[in-house]
Amino acid sequence: MAFSVLNSLALAFMVAGLTLLITAVALSHRARRYQRGMQALLQLSSSHLDLLDLPDAAWPVLQAAGWRTLDWEGDWFGQPVHGSLGEPLDLAGAGADNLQWFDVTGSADAHLRVGLRHGVPRGERRLFANHLAQVFVLLLETRLRERTAALSAALAERARLSLYLQHDMRNLAQWVSWVGTDFVHADKPEALMVLARRLQANAPLVLERAQRLMAALRSDSRASTPRGVPLRNAMEQAARLAGIEVSITGDATVWVVPELLERALDNLLSNLATDWREGVTQPPLALINAADSKESGAIACVELLCQLPARGLDLPPERLFEPFASGRPGGLGLGLYQARHSLREAGGDLRAAVVEQQLRFTLLLPQECNKPDQLAVAVAPV
Repeated sequence: MAFSVLNSLALAFMVAGLTLLITAVALSHRARRYQRGMQALLQLSSSHLDLLDLPDAAWPVLQAAGWRTLDWEGDWFGQPVHGSLGEPLDLAGAGADNLQWFDVTGSADAHLRVGLRHGVPRGERRLFANHLAQVFVLLLETRLRERTAALSAALAERARLSLYLQHDMRNLAQWVSWVGTDFVHADKPEALMVLARRLQANAPLVLERAQRLMAALRSDSRASTPRGVPLRNAMEQAARLAGIEVSITGDATVWVVPELLERALDNLLSNLATDWREGVTQPPLALINAADSKESGAIACVELLCQLPARGLDLPPERLFEPFASGRPGGLGLGLYQARHSLREAGGDLRAAVVEQQLRFTLLLPQECNKPDQLAVAVAPV
């Protein structure tokens, strides 16, 4: 009797052990298959497939995990999209309880709703399949957010360039307006001849700026390299173009991308020209000096001293470089911001302070003797 009981117990333990072994082997097999499926999905994340092509590429992996249906629909930048793989989706059928829906949203312009239906309602197979489905949905969402983020960045950059273009066009239009005003008020032949000679001297500068704007409208950015630029000559040209007299002392050769220096000086002096032409202020004084420091090396420093108008500054000093801050009716508030941005891009800086009833702009630029390695710089022609 006891021997029979022991035999029964041994047989039961043997069956239980065999069952556990079979279960372990089955789980190990499913785990390896799950691992292969996970690796396949992760490889898709590094591929260059378009987002709307990912369901077709991932479907063999999902199908092998037991998913019977993959359905998706949504809005793709104003265009409705829909697709389905596997068995037809029957919302009223027997398998409707095994259907899971996932919302994939990148922005208001692009979003998808993904439906997955599995063959079994529960168990370890369904657990592994759910993990794969979540990775697939995360892959879709990541790719969608990458696409919308890249689009947002591109649109923001285009909007920034558009604002810069608009401001530089206003500078050119302001120059044309001032030329017309001067000719209208010139009532003597001698004055007309002076204006004609000035127009002839400034025409090449205006043509160069206009060609740069036209290139920007064609989105034709070009690579430019720093080179030695005589700072006094650059300031004289920018002053003539802005229609303002500037008394300049000293000179230095700076090592910059010429277009960046031109853009900075054009915007800085155009901001000062209105008050000077209206007789509100005296001509600015520009003092060019060379300096040397252990931190910055050889730099050229320009102190541009401007008389404050009797009404005071249109903006407090701390807001002079704030974008879209303008004290003038119809002003864009981008001139000084753009000037500082251009100088910093050129390796220099622009500062401002009020000292003894004067507005002092300090321009810092690397000198030719401090030139870095020659690297091409992509200059957006605005």
